[in-house]
Amino acid sequence: MFDKVVTKNGIEYGSIHGNNTLFFIKVGNGGSIYGDEDKYLRISQKIHSDYGCSVLVSGNPVEMHIKDAIVLDFEFIKENFPYIAEVNAFGHSNGGQMLVSYAYMYPIIKNVLAVNVPLMINLHKTKEGIEKFTGNKIHMIYGEKDPSFRYIKILDSKLSLKFGYSTVENANHMFENMVDEFISLPERFLF
Repeated sequence: MFDKVVTKNGIEYGSIHGNNTLFFIKVGNGGSIYGDEDKYLRISQKIHSDYGCSVLVSGNPVEMHIKDAIVLDFEFIKENFPYIAEVNAFGHSNGGQMLVSYAYMYPIIKNVLAVNVPLMINLHKTKEGIEKFTGNKIHMIYGEKDPSFRYIKILDSKLSLKFGYSTVENANHMFENMVDEFISLPERFLF
């Protein structure tokens, strides 16, 4: 279970307190802090248990603009996790797009892992976010059955040496019937 679940400014948050590294999860549009088959809770518990990180999972209300949501998330982090020295961020779909597009605004973010970011929406913001990012690395994962998979070549290594991507065979946008594979991604690509 999460140590605490609260709602602030229309966003639900689940948190586990640990050391001064925060593992931040931004779920997809309309997604809950638990996710299908409790995947976000399971990821949170695993990363906290294995690495001692503090963890914050942020819901993603459908009606909220992505930049507004990420600003509110980082205000929440500042208020509730004042001891954090760095953030490793993980996002799925629209949540990943938020992180890739706006992580540059928060130098505390050192690494971003984004899964199945929709490239047909605001591609210019995605590219701009990668180009402006000052942390260590942005890594994107695409399931080969995700609608944006065929566009991944648009985001090639010319953007930044801090950018990379990987693909997952047989995975669709939601990683249906592949929850364990989805849960393994942060450990494989961030830690």
